Amino acid sequence: MQKKRMAGVLMPLFSLRRENDHGIGDLCALREWVDWAADHGVSFLQLLPVNALGSEPSPSPYSAISSVALEPLYLSLEPWALPGMSERIIFPPEDLPPLMFPAGPDLVDYSRVRLWKKSVLHQAWRAFSSEEEYRMLRPHFRQWALEQGDWLNDFACFSVASHLFGTSDWWKWPEQDPNRVRLIAGEYRDRLDYEKWLQWLCYYQWKLLRAYAELRGVALMGDMPIGVSMASSDVFFERRNFDMEWSGGAPAEGDFADDPFTGKWGQNWGVPLYRWDEMEKDGFRWWKRRVRRMAKIFSICRIDHILGFYRIYAFPWKPEDNPVYLHLTPDEAAARCGGRRPGFKPCPDDTPQNRRSNLTHGDRLLRVLLEAVPGMRMVGEDLGCVPDYVRPDMSMLRIAGFKIPHWEIEEGRIIPGSRYNPCSFAVYTTHDFAPFMESWNEWWQGVRAWLDVRERAEELEERKRNELKNKYEDCRRVLLWFADYCGMQQEKVMSPWTEGVKDKLYRALFSSRSNYTSLMWTELFDEARRLNIPGTVGGCNWRPRMPFTAREAGKLHQSAWLRELIETSGRAPRPGLSREEALGQIKIPDALRIGRRFFSSPAEYARELGKTKYELLKQP
Repeated sequence: MQKKRMAGVLMPLFSLRRENDHGIGDLCALREWVDWAADHGVSFLQLLPVNALGSEPSPSPYSAISSVALEPLYLSLEPWALPGMSERIIFPPEDLPPLMFPAGPDLVDYSRVRLWKKSVLHQAWRAFSSEEEYRMLRPHFRQWALEQGDWLNDFACFSVASHLFGTSDWWKWPEQDPNRVRLIAGEYRDRLDYEKWLQWLCYYQWKLLRAYAELRGVALMGDMPIGVSMASSDVFFERRNFDMEWSGGAPAEGDFADDPFTGKWGQNWGVPLYRWDEMEKDGFRWWKRRVRRMAKIFSICRIDHILGFYRIYAFPWKPEDNPVYLHLTPDEAAARCGGRRPGFKPCPDDTPQNRRSNLTHGDRLLRVLLEAVPGMRMVGEDLGCVPDYVRPDMSMLRIAGFKIPHWEIEEGRIIPGSRYNPCSFAVYTTHDFAPFMESWNEWWQGVRAWLDVRERAEELEERKRNELKNKYEDCRRVLLWFADYCGMQQEKVMSPWTEGVKDKLYRALFSSRSNYTSLMWTELFDEARRLNIPGTVGGCNWRPRMPFTAREAGKLHQSAWLRELIETSGRAPRPGLSREEALGQIKIPDALRIGRRFFSSPAEYARELGKTKYELLKQP
């Protein structure tokens, strides 16, 4: 695909909506958004991690239970996408029990979606594994499963054991020996095959979607977290690769009013550290497997917290113990942990020798990843406490680092986008931020609060007066930075968020030299909703859904605005194929053509995928 400057939109898969999506975004919904992207000049769709999730009410995509397995909740439950389904289930059917309905139009209800989709998938598996219609497909599935090797067998065993023991927290299981767990799970052969079948479906739905997206000229951008969940198949079966005495995270920085612990100590993610010396013994096989699987479904890879390859901040306690340490001093915390303190591993950047060691460490590991997937484009999330040796090394490796304009300050002003390194990724926010409009309005409120009382400031209590004035000065400075950055008159930025402010800011961002630039769907469509609040769990995290489908979004003025913005900023991609041409050129393996609809032929695939639920309902 093209190497020119690109523009993208961050669209977590769980947020997507389509007709008959069964309560969560799925791959048919993503296909519709690929069409939207192709029609509006969007070069890439940026996703959050799509690996298998735990069973929490709001599971974090950055704490997956497998580094390789994909999440079945995102499978499309349509006959042309799912061998084993004999008819289309229009959701919600009238007789569906209320407790099974994934209720709520604005947030994903993971528990109910899980219950519903798993019941459908189990029925489809029974049909696939027993009915004559799918007899010719079963050998293809078996061969694929055989080719996957240890990771698939272990993940299936882990899933079965989690079901048997009632939790994926394997340290709570009555059996801790991996070989014994394999023997126990082996007694449930049908369940093991079902778990493998789900991964087969995920693989082929993703594979066909990627082929379609690339033919349409749209790249799919995946996200690879720095760690995996402690409660994961990888840690249980390959624990030699993991140091479970330490918990990875990030140091305290900035204001985290939502979480006092994060403000004081930092973010404790609960992911185990890596035993790099053990991984080196087999040539970093685990990492190569992981990134090669990414490359099968994505053409761009975002490496989350790439700083962790150089050195990672670690805690000598698990996240569930955070409340115990919240009010302790560092010395008191160390006393509870046998002298161990939170800090950077393998070593801090406190001496020239340690800095050289960390640089060499990160450079070597990233080269292993790049050599494993030659040609795959890499983006590294390098935000936070960034040592000065990291970004030059990333640039040399051609890994694009992030540029957040108001974090790029030099001599009291935002560095102009014309000076950005082309090997960079320019954004105002990420999924961990509030939408930019919300931040802007907070800055404006900080200015306005002082202006409203300035005439009578002497009447205020001194502490309150100083607080308002200091906040005014800080917020005014930020707004003036942006006035300078995007060429706005100063009085124009001293206002709440407007379409005019939005237009000026994003024209400046998209005009930068960065090869990549992006905005979140919430910002594009003026939805003041957060995707995640760092340091917190549950609530609305990882749950917000779009209020419209891709087809409906195409009629909104924000879509037309984005298309014009991309064209005028020189980020318009080379045209891909039309929808019909792309569908016609998808290469479906011969063994899959025998199945119905989706796996039968490109022509039939095109006809079925283009129909709405209403058109299908009208069929005799």
